[in-house]
Amino acid sequence: MSKLPHAPRDPVPDQLLSAHAEEDRALLARAASGDEAAVRKLYRSHVGKLQRHAARILGVTDPDVEDVVQQAFLAALDGAAKFDGRSSVQTWLFGIVTRRALDAARARYRRRRFSRVWASIGLGTGSDQSPPDTAYQAASELEQMLSSLSPLQRVVFVMHDIEGYTFSEISGLTDVGISTLHGRLLAARKCIDATVTQRALAENTTRAGRGQGDV
Repeated sequence: MSKLPHAPRDPVPDQLLSAHAEEDRALLARAASGDEAAVRKLYRSHVGKLQRHAARILGVTDPDVEDVVQQAFLAALDGAAKFDGRSSVQTWLFGIVTRRALDAARARYRRRRFSRVWASIGLGTGSDQSPPDTAYQAASELEQMLSSLSPLQRVVFVMHDIEGYTFSEISGLTDVGISTLHGRLLAARKCIDATVTQRALAENTTRAGRGQGDV
């Protein structure tokens, strides 16, 4: 029995995507020139996806998600002249939101983020229900550990080991090569491991000193 020929691929979806991309470019240009109707339409077209993306980086319950997206959108309008058309407007906006969200994450660590990172580097589990003093101490110690990383190491560590992004995704969002990201993550992990080891040795030494004092 002869095989039926494959049906040709329907070109309509690609045409629709292309038309949508062209519309976004036109809207961006009009919005940047002060067209308020274009600003509203462009924002409504992308705000949902951008907020979900920011929430993946900051945490679903983080109250700064909406502010980050709004700030990123305003930054996109201010920098619309830098859009070169090599990617879609949506991809370009995702990159801006990513950078803004990472800036917010580095500036203020939410208690929930502390707990997730705390557990991931082997220092036990934090809890949103922890007493204020305990939560503050955990946040402070975590901040000290992450501060031992360079900003570039910190970005890849948080995105890959905490948020679960692939190297390909991180590369696309940060414009950094995958091999470079690998190197930065390895360096970050070594730095974290060294910090954890030093902390454990210091705690053991303190305990030993207290034990001798009790004799």
